[in-house]
Amino acid sequence: MKIFKTKNYEEMSFKALELFLEIINNNQNKERINIAITGGKSPLLFYKELIKNLDKIKNLSKIHFYNFDEVPYKSNLSTGITIEDLEKIFFVPGKIKQENIHRMSLLNWKEHIKQLEIDGDLDLVLLGIRTDGHFCGNLSGVTKFGDRTRIITLKDLEQNTSIPKPNENLFHDEFVTMGPREIMKARNIIMIANGENKAEVIDQIINGPVVEKVPSSLLTLHPHFNLIIDQDANKMAKA
Repeated sequence: MKIFKTKNYEEMSFKALELFLEIINNNQNKERINIAITGGKSPLLFYKELIKNLDKIKNLSKIHFYNFDEVPYKSNLSTGITIEDLEKIFFVPGKIKQENIHRMSLLNWKEHIKQLEIDGDLDLVLLGIRTDGHFCGNLSGVTKFGDRTRIITLKDLEQNTSIPKPNENLFHDEFVTMGPREIMKARNIIMIANGENKAEVIDQIINGPVVEKVPSSLLTLHPHFNLIIDQDANKMAKA
């Protein structure tokens, strides 16, 4: 595990961009580079700057983008809030070609994961973290370290009180997530964390044991896990 300590959200975002571009350009000898990326608020500045710097990627046509989880709408199981978010904050403004975007959904996830394995698995994953220590949809009290890509149900969520439950009128009662096995197979992992509300879980990851109660603690065993944190997220760990 490599820990990159930054002063604030802006510096964290720029460090993530620097490392992201470095990993991609170091893999340019490959015919195809597979990357799974996250939505949410934490990477907003990262994507804004990445879009400005796409010309620094030597061969953008080699890059294939994946969502690593999906919470589908009741009205349309073939899409969901994750891919909708990624479309808005990166794919559309970044003018990413449709053939380079691979959308995992509740309807296609088994075939999707099989095809990803055929295509060489993931070269890089960009992750955020929530206060319960989950990554992707791998939740405290729900996920086992041996899990592969799987369905999570609303009943499963009863075991986890740290995350908001989806609106049952809007969202389907199941969602899909890549499991620890798929993420740990990735060749490189970048996790970003900012804010004082992440301080406790970052302390657990850096200084605590590897336990399923804190799913992201597993990532510390990955040979190329890069954790980028700002001062507020580092208040308790003091890395």
